[in-house]
Amino acid sequence: MIEQKNHTKQITILATIIAFNIALSYIVKIPVPATNGFVNLVEAGIFLAALLGGARSGLIVGGLSGLLLDLLAGYPQWMIFSLIIHGIEGLIVGYFGYKKHITSQVIGLIIGSIIMVVGYILAGAMLYNWTAGLASIIGNIAQAVMGLIVALVLVPVFKKLPQVDLKI
Repeated sequence: MIEQKNHTKQITILATIIAFNIALSYIVKIPVPATNGFVNLVEAGIFLAALLGGARSGLIVGGLSGLLLDLLAGYPQWMIFSLIIHGIEGLIVGYFGYKKHITSQVIGLIIGSIIMVVGYILAGAMLYNWTAGLASIIGNIAQAVMGLIVALVLVPVFKKLPQVDLKI
């Protein structure tokens, strides 16, 4: 019974992070006309969930944040790509960074960011053309760097809170 109660609490916390991540990313978004997409702060929530909760939490928050954000922001053509790209990104960051030294966390963040940038190059090329895919590079790198900075600043703060256990 206690284990199920903790599981429910963890799912609720992840759902709250997803909702907050979508709201923050929806408010702070910069359109990219060449790709018919936008740059936002979605990486911050994905990276936090992955570093604080591990690979599975990163996968869930990453995939659902990306999918729902695209749906709600009016970019449905990107939904499935975002589900896959941000899900894998969160999985990788969590795998390398959960309960690990800062060096491993940074490596995970960099690999996850590279996966996101390359994923959107390929997605842009599939949806439109290679020019559109390549046009997304700068914006996606900026998005990843912003998320990385926010995560590295906030992870130590959240680790001090006894109620924060995102492992699912």
